[in-house]
Amino acid sequence: MSKLYVYLMRSRNKDNKDIEHFKERTKVILEYEENEDKINLAFEKFVKEGVKGEKSRLYKSVNSRNENIIKRELFIRFLRDSPSVTKINRVLASVAQSYVTRDEKKWLFDFDETDITVLNNFLSDIPCENPCENTVYQTPNGYAIVVEHGFDTRELMKKYSEYDITLKKDDMLFLRIESC
Repeated sequence: MSKLYVYLMRSRNKDNKDIEHFKERTKVILEYEENEDKINLAFEKFVKEGVKGEKSRLYKSVNSRNENIIKRELFIRFLRDSPSVTKINRVLASVAQSYVTRDEKKWLFDFDETDITVLNNFLSDIPCENPCENTVYQTPNGYAIVVEHGFDTRELMKKYSEYDITLKKDDMLFLRIESC
């Protein structure tokens, strides 16, 4: 069975401070992992729609989403809030990104440090089963570390409190950045 993910395309003010006529943009797509080529094409189009020099980012939810729960929560939201039909895509995106729809229990450490020694020490301090299934991704500000499941992080975060490391329990994983 294929996994369903939330993909986020975003051009942020933070990345485009000096770009003339820049306006922040976002687009959210719910898609199966096997169709990631569609996401890449949509991201290329999103980038091209920006102003000259604009930087856009592509993210993917760390955890896959449960389609049945999304359907149920979407129906509940329609009945409870009665949103305008012009907002259906926005409502679907909001529901799909909610914590309750996640199908996995992965966590993400946003590791905004570039020192590889600190990274390796941090990785060795993460408790895991054999073989360790933690995955490291490079980001513009350092790394993202995805762990397969939660654990007591109090001692780990205390040990690395002097570094810019943030635990995110169900967030978006940076995939890439492109310029128009």
